[in-house]
Amino acid sequence: MHRRTWEVNDATYAAWNAHDADAVAAVFAEDAVLIEAGSPNVLRGRAAIRERAVTLLTAFPDFHLERIELLVDGDRHADRWIMTGTHRGLLFGIPPTGRSVRVAGATFTRMGEHGLVVEDVHFADMAGLLAQLGVSG
Repeated sequence: MHRRTWEVNDATYAAWNAHDADAVAAVFAEDAVLIEAGSPNVLRGRAAIRERAVTLLTAFPDFHLERIELLVDGDRHADRWIMTGTHRGLLFGIPPTGRSVRVAGATFTRMGEHGLVVEDVHFADMAGLLAQLGVSG
């Protein structure tokens, strides 16, 4: 049975807010691709996506993701979100600052035939994040 894109989107937000990296990874196909706009790194596969979740949840143990808007078009959806958290762990080589952050972003998702995410493209305000952490860009 195919899951609807909005169900997967709901499951994704619930997993992030439960701080469950396994559940975050579970919405992705084994061979999914995750692209961070502006970064040369492309994550390939569910395991790499899980590790990214672990990194973010460790860096921000009070990580919270709020959906602002969701648009669905067949097997694709786009959502705008706000991430908040307190920087308490290593992030991109930046040691913990103890600073609270609020980062806006958007994700464009393509679903596969089995109801799992096959591609995510993230756009996040990385300059704003670095400024809030006190890191000059």
